[in-house]
Amino acid sequence: MTYRYLNIKYNEFFSIRAITERRGIVKKLAAILVFFLMFSYAFVGIQSSSASVAQNDAELNFPENIVFSLDLKSADNVAQVKLHYGTIRDACGTVSALAYPEFTTGSSINALWEWNMLQSGGEPPGSTIWWQWEYIDQQGKSEFTDRKEILWLDDIHDWKLLEDGLIRFHYYENDIEYATTLKDAAVEALNHLNEDIGMLPDQPVDLYIYSSTQDMLDAVFYVPGWTGGLAYPDYNILIIGIDPDNLEWGQNTEAHELTHVLVGDYTFSCLGSTPTWLSEGLAVYGEGGASSIEAAFFQQNVKADTLMSFSVLSGGFSEDPDIADLSYSQSFFMVDYLIQTYGKDKMLSLLQRIKAGDAIDEALQYAYGFDLAGFQTEWRSYYDLPAWDEASQQNKQNPTPVPTIIPIQGIDSQVVPSDPVAFESTPVAQPTLSSVSATGIVDWLSRNLVLILVIIGVNCLLLVVIMLLVRQKGAK
Repeated sequence: MTYRYLNIKYNEFFSIRAITERRGIVKKLAAILVFFLMFSYAFVGIQSSSASVAQNDAELNFPENIVFSLDLKSADNVAQVKLHYGTIRDACGTVSALAYPEFTTGSSINALWEWNMLQSGGEPPGSTIWWQWEYIDQQGKSEFTDRKEILWLDDIHDWKLLEDGLIRFHYYENDIEYATTLKDAAVEALNHLNEDIGMLPDQPVDLYIYSSTQDMLDAVFYVPGWTGGLAYPDYNILIIGIDPDNLEWGQNTEAHELTHVLVGDYTFSCLGSTPTWLSEGLAVYGEGGASSIEAAFFQQNVKADTLMSFSVLSGGFSEDPDIADLSYSQSFFMVDYLIQTYGKDKMLSLLQRIKAGDAIDEALQYAYGFDLAGFQTEWRSYYDLPAWDEASQQNKQNPTPVPTIIPIQGIDSQVVPSDPVAFESTPVAQPTLSSVSATGIVDWLSRNLVLILVIIGVNCLLLVVIMLLVRQKGAK
């Protein structure tokens, strides 16, 4: 009985010992396998290491083009290169343009792409252009270069800067009195708009003042030759050509274009648009109102009852000089009536409703209690004019037809792609790792088949050796 008991205990002890030893062997085996798997992964990672950026530049050839260049070293695993680029501006969402430059694969990659402003229409002088390269390896993994920026401006002129509050005044005319006079006029116009309407920009406005109209026209594309100034509310930029001998006109034009920038800020919306009479009427208001000649011309049309329809003035203005002059002056007196009769708070409320996406009828109804037709009736009554008969006057108005191609330079400039493959609007890609596509996996497997077989063979051989050692130890 005692012998049997001791024999059982002896067997239990050695069974526990065997199990413990087997567990220890299994742990060692797992550790060895994990080590070799990590080694294999690191080996593969060495084979597909990221490329290094040796050069990332942009060369300006103002105003014709900008050339982006990228130089990648150790790039024999790079399969595709993309260029994301755009300008810093107000927009409906974060968007960028996307280009696919040509390049040759190899240990070193040189990629070039030209943004041709003659085709796209150009950007306003003083705007900030940004770009970011994306390169994709054979496995489908994306990497991004750092985002870089460059100022889109000529190097022909020796640009100088005067800053005063929310005004940044850029000029190159070698006359400090000229610059100070125009800078002070811009500051005064901004203060006037704040006092009378309550409008202030939420960030500084950049004024680029050329010393002549021709200098300004040389810096932009596709604008009429009579253009004296351009406002770009989306960029908080305005440009004007002001001859030193024509400072009075320059001061008025500064105020006019500055008002356009502010109105653009206050009404920017992806859901609607600002009627022309409101935008231009406020701009004339901002420069101090209609001139005596413009006011007299307006009064003549009041007496003759030949004023424009409010609905027509909500669209484009006619290119006929007389009708255009009447459109501007009438728009001012429409805006002036609203401000003088109802105050600046209601005008700000009107602009805020447009920014919120309301159509002009809804915005007027919210701010003043009448729609556009009701405003027209009340305003004409103020000038002792009969109610407007839309049907009888329909053929007497001459609105500007909507162009089939949107002009590039202007308040609402748009970049029109000439090649949908080379110029494609897409959301800005965030610098994250993309998932591996099926095509990328197949391509990688075909290129690295020998390496994969070697790694698998080494791991299998190691596993067989370890199993033989375990079996021999168990036999002992």
